[in-house]
Amino acid sequence: MAKKFKGKYFVGSRGYYGTNSVKYQNIEIEITKYNHDYANPVANFDWGNTKKGTTLLASAILSTIASPTVARIYSNKYTQNVLQHFKEDEWKIEAIEVVQWINNNTDYTIKLDEESEKKAQDEETKEAQKTIENEKANLSANNVVDTFCMEFNIKKETLARILDVPIDTINNWRLENEMPKLALKALEFYKAGISFKEKSSKLKIELNHFQEQLLQKQTQIELAETELNRYRKFINAIDIPTLYKKYKEL
Repeated sequence: MAKKFKGKYFVGSRGYYGTNSVKYQNIEIEITKYNHDYANPVANFDWGNTKKGTTLLASAILSTIASPTVARIYSNKYTQNVLQHFKEDEWKIEAIEVVQWINNNTDYTIKLDEESEKKAQDEETKEAQKTIENEKANLSANNVVDTFCMEFNIKKETLARILDVPIDTINNWRLENEMPKLALKALEFYKAGISFKEKSSKLKIELNHFQEQLLQKQTQIELAETELNRYRKFINAIDIPTLYKKYKEL
């Protein structure tokens, strides 16, 4: 199954005075397990050449992934095809890459579940992308330029216009995660100006609301006065005192 090999790595590190280290899944590989030439033993694994130490490393890798038989037959070929090209002091190779080499270059085949391999690869890609995004988020969260841009929801180009500096200057400040005191002071004034505008806008909205309420009250008063005048005209029209006098004379 591909999941057996995906995400598992051989990691090599060249130490001082030939004290090289090779690990598989963070466990040190013991060279004595593969060093059968007791007359001329090799003390350490090697790479970047075709010497005995490199061939022993090829044997260890192929034995771990396939079998001692595959290692015995093909360790020289793996040394020439792969390990002699490892020129760096530190290297890393995934187990699935070794499997693919065996399937393509030997008479042996290690069966792989292609669907599982793809799924494992997709998951590994997602994890790597997630790690990158988290690193970016952490960088942005602690970066003086990104923090300001996120706080006011503006782009770096807008920040450059606010401070009247080239965009390259903003990029340099971002990389250095540091801004000149004068720029920081200008941003403080900008923040204060934004805050003042927000408060002013809020007060204007409240004032307009009060004016609308006052207008509604004035309209209600005018309607009430109109209704009262109509009532007065009605009372005057029926002449209640005259009617009362006539009533008493009956």
